[in-house]
Amino acid sequence: MTTAAAPRPRSSPRPRPALAVPLALVLSFLFCGRATALCGDISGDGYIKVSDALSVLKAAVFQYDYDAAYDLDAGQGSDGKITVTDALLVLKAAVKIADPSCAAATETLTVATTASCDFAAGGVGTFALDPPAASSHALGTVSADAVVRTAAGRVFVLNRYGADNVQELDSDAGMATLWQCSVGNGSNPHDIVIVSEDLGYVSLYDSKDLAIIDPSPSSDCSDFVQGNLDLSGYADADGFPEMDQMLLVGDTLLIVLQRLNRGSMFAPASNGALVAVDTATSTVTASLELSITNPYAETKGLVYDEATGLVYLAGPGTFFSDLDDGGIEAVAVDGLVSQGVLMNGTALGGDLTDLVLVGSSRAYAVVAGDDFANSLVEVDLNKGEVSATLATSDYLFSDIELTESGRLWLADRDCSDPGLRVFSIADNGETTTAPLYPGLSPFSLTFLD
Repeated sequence: MTTAAAPRPRSSPRPRPALAVPLALVLSFLFCGRATALCGDISGDGYIKVSDALSVLKAAVFQYDYDAAYDLDAGQGSDGKITVTDALLVLKAAVKIADPSCAAATETLTVATTASCDFAAGGVGTFALDPPAASSHALGTVSADAVVRTAAGRVFVLNRYGADNVQELDSDAGMATLWQCSVGNGSNPHDIVIVSEDLGYVSLYDSKDLAIIDPSPSSDCSDFVQGNLDLSGYADADGFPEMDQMLLVGDTLLIVLQRLNRGSMFAPASNGALVAVDTATSTVTASLELSITNPYAETKGLVYDEATGLVYLAGPGTFFSDLDDGGIEAVAVDGLVSQGVLMNGTALGGDLTDLVLVGSSRAYAVVAGDDFANSLVEVDLNKGEVSATLATSDYLFSDIELTESGRLWLADRDCSDPGLRVFSIADNGETTTAPLYPGLSPFSLTFLD
């Protein structure tokens, strides 16, 4: 059931960033964990190969229409053309002479929430992308249990357990707070999706209700929560569906439900589920019971491959006792049809806690072993096997994210040497000589366009 609050007059609305294209269109492409369109990877499989260089050469010779994936940066940015130089740069990337540098890449800054090792204090840090370096840190700006999202030049933070609010930060003013609005005491917000300037959704982990919000609220937040959508019909016996990460595809909002038993230390009560919501009416239109349990691995919205129309659901299942009930499951967005489990925990070598997709057959994942040690691994989805291990730690790897130019950022919460670490996926080598430490240990991260 959907209930909506009566419209209220606005008072002192916050300033909005100027946009050259409609906000809804931009956000529908940027506000979720989409597969990274790695420049130079013409086939879209996640690898740069000699055949990709040949494709770029053909495009240059026969004057194909401009495509940003073909346009690499030789040090002068984008020239708006596909040239023989681009083909040469792709070839160098294919034979590991040089990393690809995407001329049309949109990322300008890394933004990370931070937390002390005991989760008593939190903050927000910013980092330069090239070369990677800590730029600033604002202590106390956010809660100690906070995750960050960016879209269309806007930075949103979900202050989760014990804080129960959403805030927007001003990237032009040292990450100062523009607004901060509650979603209800004890609600524990986990993800946010923006549909338009006046419509968005927040998943509430400790509630049966999906919050319907106005992401451009008045200064007193009286119009922030516009209504709710009751999802208790998809919950397990305790009445809570444990709604987590979300994804917007066109007019459809996808929400993953973990369905855990709160009376048994949050162990899986049943398989996870995926629910589709029509954003025009805020009503559920379809649902799917997944093959895996406890699907929570993505920490930046659900992972979506626009080229194939597949969304990837991932999670550990039951921690440290059953490797076969978690893993990576692919679902076709059209009709919500499962394509099956691509890899389970046994194939991954542990319980899956985070995932980024590079292309149709390549991914990177964080897995936890039964000794609580974390590993960052490269995954070949076609072969169903781990192809490389990039890093290991006895402590928590809390988040991984990937840039369009093939830089993999890792939030390493090793309390003896914490910080953000950067790897090149061209050779899986670490490019940072020491973790980038802004002042507190990094927890979640994303890139600002």
